[in-house]
Amino acid sequence: MGLTSWGTLSLLTLLTLGCMAATVWAWPRVAFRGIRAAGVRALLIAGCQFAVLLTLVTALNAHYLFYGSWTDVLSAAGGGAAQARHHPAGANAAAATRVVRTVQAGLGPGPRAEHVPAKDGQVERLDIRGVRTGLSSEAYVYLPPQYFQRAYAAKRLPVVLFLAGYPAADRLVWIHQGHVPEDVARAQAAGRIQPMIYVMMRPTVVRGRDTECADVPDGPQVETFFAQDVPEAVAEAYRVPRDRAGWGLAGYSTGGYCAAKLAMLHSDRFSAAVSMAGHFHALLDTTTGDLYGGSETLRRSGNLIWRLRHLPAPPVSVLVASADVGEKTYPSARAFMRAARPPLVVDEILLPSGGHNFKTFRKYIPPSIRWLSARLRGE
Repeated sequence: MGLTSWGTLSLLTLLTLGCMAATVWAWPRVAFRGIRAAGVRALLIAGCQFAVLLTLVTALNAHYLFYGSWTDVLSAAGGGAAQARHHPAGANAAAATRVVRTVQAGLGPGPRAEHVPAKDGQVERLDIRGVRTGLSSEAYVYLPPQYFQRAYAAKRLPVVLFLAGYPAADRLVWIHQGHVPEDVARAQAAGRIQPMIYVMMRPTVVRGRDTECADVPDGPQVETFFAQDVPEAVAEAYRVPRDRAGWGLAGYSTGGYCAAKLAMLHSDRFSAAVSMAGHFHALLDTTTGDLYGGSETLRRSGNLIWRLRHLPAPPVSVLVASADVGEKTYPSARAFMRAARPPLVVDEILLPSGGHNFKTFRKYIPPSIRWLSARLRGE
């Protein structure tokens, strides 16, 4: 059973109830004096407390999606998944390139029974295999109604690449928890945003490893995948701008760091990015492994605050969304904003309080979409 499945949670709940029932049954039988009886009673109490705690932690994980699978848990505990090596595609990469486009009925806004793309828009799935990196991932794409309307047949709509946090167990997290299609439909109906294409992905393209969207020496080239392979795959499948002015990024947590990093390091491809509760330097732990091969130069390159202090600022716009109280990444965000200088432009959404969870992330998404709409241009 999966870590976040109802089956796992139901089994743990039954085991907890069974532990409680066993304690009630056994307690009178060990109610005599002596060290041995006291030890048994202590074990009964500890066992029930452990079962209750395990059930609660599993329920919280299923809700907030801190870990998506048993592999993710093992990686966080120092397992071997984070050490997995990736072998690039090599000379025959072009032959392995693949972009498969599939309509996903029932995932977009509007009635399911009478779904009309030119009225409701449409969610599609892209299966992408990178030509340069050999990495594969799925993307869920929300196409607005205008994409299917005759008046827009020759238009190239701006693109926003949404990147979730790590590990984002739900592959449809931007739809199920982020409600991006619904937010977009409401904003368009109110005339607050222009028609745009939304490409929704997870940064977890190597199972059990948080790569922080880095090109790992002798490992997965995740930065290149999102900066080159993914935009080219999207351009192959849809009518999208050929110029950087029509491309933006957004993400929360690790995805927020990836969004800001990709925009700053690849300003020839992207012109704007939103970091929702994101950090601004790579967080190294047991889930990441060694991202830089011991290179101090590569480590500094991934530190966006260091880059602003020591390198020319890129000509991009970045929206920093964070919370003054309760957000663990706010000190990093504040340091980034202090270091910012032209031609980099930084705007801010600051909540008075909010935790590092999806309840808070949800508050950032609608204003982030409006901010991106005001800065991206179609053709």
